[in-house]
Amino acid sequence: MKAVGYFREAPAGKGQPLATQSAAFLDFCQRQGYEAVATFVDSLAADERGPTGFRQLVEFLREPEKGFVVVVLPCLDSLGENLRDAARRYFQIEGLGAQLAFMDGITDAGEQLLAAWSKAADGKRLGDRVRAAMRRKAVKGEVLGRPPYGYKVGVRRRLELVPEEAVVIRYIFRLYLQEGLGIRLIARRLNEEGLKTRRNGNWSMVSIRDILRNRAYLGTYTRFGVRVPGSHPALVSAEDFRLVQERLSARRTSYSPRKVSRDFSRLFQYISAAVGPRT
Repeated sequence: MKAVGYFREAPAGKGQPLATQSAAFLDFCQRQGYEAVATFVDSLAADERGPTGFRQLVEFLREPEKGFVVVVLPCLDSLGENLRDAARRYFQIEGLGAQLAFMDGITDAGEQLLAAWSKAADGKRLGDRVRAAMRRKAVKGEVLGRPPYGYKVGVRRRLELVPEEAVVIRYIFRLYLQEGLGIRLIARRLNEEGLKTRRNGNWSMVSIRDILRNRAYLGTYTRFGVRVPGSHPALVSAEDFRLVQERLSARRTSYSPRKVSRDFSRLFQYISAAVGPRT
């Protein structure tokens, strides 16, 4: 996947130098497997008569031969001068068919923007408008945010399969449903077999549980209260997904309250003995 970087120069002492941002961009692309093709910069000394770095980025994204592109930024704050500017640029980039990725680990810029607006004094009306715009995109099955493991964002903003990741997803469901392994053992099995997460890390119980719960693998896109069945290729059948959810629920409710109480009592006694009598 091609990647372009967008950086904004900050006043001295208030952000990373442009050279540092550029080096971090190249390192990020290498770790994520992106092909770095260009960078666009808005510097403090830019000539106001010429096009800004962001305008140059927009013109690049409008080129028909560019292919699918991910726009990489250091953080959400680097997207614009303020919340309104960041939101406008967010939708402009996505409207041009590009995906956003943030080097600080943000996985969903849309939700981050909404959360920030909810804290602003005048953010409710603007936040409602943004939420409505996101819902309109979700109704069409257009992906908002980072795609789940097993998929990538296609040219029409729909989820498309990543073959090597799709194999792992089907493997996880088979281990849980057919071989009867628990979440902890599945994570251990994947790590022992050298299978890595999208970030080239080890699997955890949380990541396995989230995959087993994710309705996206049914071919259903769900976002902002909108559910679009059949929006993309499924990786698990409806029957298998139902059986997995039943087993997860049964395991969650099968723990004995009495045993938990005994464990808590023992822990309380241990702490009391360690602390000593009250004075």
